[in-house]
Amino acid sequence: MSKTKGLGQRITGKAKQAVGEIVGDQDLHEQGKEQAEPGRDEQGKPGELNPLKKLNQLT
Repeated sequence: MSKTKGLGQRITGKAKQAVGEIVGDQDLHEQGKEQAEPGRDEQGKPGELNPLKKLNQLT
């Protein structure tokens, strides 16, 4: 999973949590919480190393 996909999953999960909280739907709130966790884990991982990226910026 990429960092972008992880961020998207986290945002979607947080939105579900908020909606669940507002409408009083505990199941939706928990579903959002479960969906946000993998996104949080993915964002904490270091990205792939690309040693040529700096070289491409210099040329």
